[in-house]
Amino acid sequence: MAKTFKIEILASDHPFYQGECEMVIFPGIDGEMGVLAGHEPMVTCLMSGEMRFQVDGVWHFAAVTDGIVEITPDHVEILSDTIERPEDIDQHRAKLAKQKAEEKLRQHLSKQEYYQTMAAVNRAVNRLKVKKRHI
Repeated sequence: MAKTFKIEILASDHPFYQGECEMVIFPGIDGEMGVLAGHEPMVTCLMSGEMRFQVDGVWHFAAVTDGIVEITPDHVEILSDTIERPEDIDQHRAKLAKQKAEEKLRQHLSKQEYYQTMAAVNRAVNRLKVKKRHI
């Protein structure tokens, strides 16, 4: 049996998962990062993308947005703005959000509006990618 550690995965508006975990892989600032029990303590950034974690030998997947990850040898806490399971992603709504954001990019925007709109495009693309990969 693989060693486990406690994990708390929290979205800004609800707890996503709390319990034992064998491994978690998440998108970090320098690419994907994996964590096993006994990992060195650290705090790092969570980037938008696909996160996966293993519980009792079964992999679970989620689309995450930017956040923060705190790691200790026996506990991992992941805080993200939004977290969605592939089955909870409305593909039609995500496509509409992507189209709307791309249309807004064609307009004359301030730097702040541009970065906010690019973030919206990236969120929509990430949701669609995770949904497509796990349907």
